[in-house]
Amino acid sequence: MHRIICFILLICLSIQLHANPVQKSETELYEEAIKLFNKEKYKQAIRVLQKVEDLFPLSYWAMQAKLLSGISSYNIGDYSSAANSMDEYIYIYSNSPDLAYTYYLRILSYYMQIDKVQLSQQTAYKTLELAVEYTNLFPRSEYVDDVKEKIKLVTKHITEKEYAIGRFYLRRGEYLAAIKRFRNVINSKNSSYLSQSLNYLVTTHSALGLKSEAEQYANMLTDVKSQLDYPSDP
Repeated sequence: MHRIICFILLICLSIQLHANPVQKSETELYEEAIKLFNKEKYKQAIRVLQKVEDLFPLSYWAMQAKLLSGISSYNIGDYSSAANSMDEYIYIYSNSPDLAYTYYLRILSYYMQIDKVQLSQQTAYKTLELAVEYTNLFPRSEYVDDVKEKIKLVTKHITEKEYAIGRFYLRRGEYLAAIKRFRNVINSKNSSYLSQSLNYLVTTHSALGLKSEAEQYANMLTDVKSQLDYPSDP
């Protein structure tokens, strides 16, 4: 019996010796993350911030941790993770006083992911959608002017990209795909590409034997050229 008791005491002592130290509070963990963030050790900061969220969910510090984690991801160029963090933040903390900044950071995160090589324009359209939404939600925000500038840049990018893709399909003889792209261009009302896009729409519809549609775009082209030759008074 004495040996059994001694054995049990040894086990208890071993457990105590190997036990984890006292868990830090949420404020201590957040302060640790802030120090790492200020030293630009963003990846380490993210790991500590994740602990705050895991151990103290829905607390004030968890809310702050989610935001700082997104900023840290943005700072290291992990824009996808930053966007996801902002999406989650907006969903969970819909009454946060930092929503205007969070929405803004989400726009920047998507903006930095706009792909200039592939044919897909999903990220660009998503960025534009979020930016327009921002101007409606936060018209007096300190970031709204930059967001409006992003709208101009993204719209220009989309138009140029659609025009280039349309020409790509035209050269390959894929007329239906080209028509879709050139229609997107004329819907954007970008004068830089409007005339040539209308001209290509005449060409593509004619190639498909769609004479009525080709004539329609030819008439639109004539009107555009007329307006360019004889601009109206301001």
